[in-house]
Amino acid sequence: MEIDRTRAGLYSQIGELTSRWAKVSGGRGETPHWLDLAPYEYRLFSQNGEDGVLCEIFRRIGTTTETFVEFGVERGQEGNCIFLADVLGWQGLFMESHPGEYRILESKYLPSREVMTIEADVTPDSVDDLVARTPLPADLDLMSIDIDGQDLWVWRGVRRYRPRVVVVEYNSAINQELPLTQSAGDRATWDYSNFFGASLAAFEILGREKGYRLVHCDLAGVNLFFVRADIEAEFLDPEAVRRRGPNYYFTSEGHSADDRGRRYTSYNGG
Repeated sequence: MEIDRTRAGLYSQIGELTSRWAKVSGGRGETPHWLDLAPYEYRLFSQNGEDGVLCEIFRRIGTTTETFVEFGVERGQEGNCIFLADVLGWQGLFMESHPGEYRILESKYLPSREVMTIEADVTPDSVDDLVARTPLPADLDLMSIDIDGQDLWVWRGVRRYRPRVVVVEYNSAINQELPLTQSAGDRATWDYSNFFGASLAAFEILGREKGYRLVHCDLAGVNLFFVRADIEAEFLDPEAVRRRGPNYYFTSEGHSADDRGRRYTSYNGG
């Protein structure tokens, strides 16, 4: 019964989010009322407020190819590109490594002519080759990375593709002034502790290396949003983007502390 009520709530909001996306084509170039993206957070299919933030980002910068790639989407019930695929009809790729979740994901999109799925454990060395199995262009509109560990290294491994917007999961529990990350090649399965991924500072270094600027940290302290620096649009300066601590599901809490004494490695670019 609770699931039914939740689903009913989702469907009732499709019209609202669709009307917001209608502004993407009609409102480009307008000066946004809020440079800060926090007021635009809105959830339909995303885990947190990513749906609304992406809507506003693309309202400001426009869309080009209407294509996406999302790594780590599980069964396709919740994700940053679900609305784009299911409602707007964007062309894209969902990738998932868990066999059981992938079977459900594959079944969902099997009839689709726009959405492709691949079962794979994406790595920095394999990421470009995996995406190259599809006809997607190099200038993707959006890439979303949420793989619970090697997120920084996988984004670093993307060479052939230049998405206009990148959403990536980070670890807001790490000191945000320190450029720390799990070591490259750490293939350990995430154990639901607060030892995972990389810090905001590490991602900012990588983003600058790849020609991106930070435009938003979501209210839950889960995702960072980057826009390609060569795209002209009004956003807060990166240093003015508000930093967030763990606030998962708006509980003001994060994951439990790591009890195994593991250490991060510094990421200084290069």
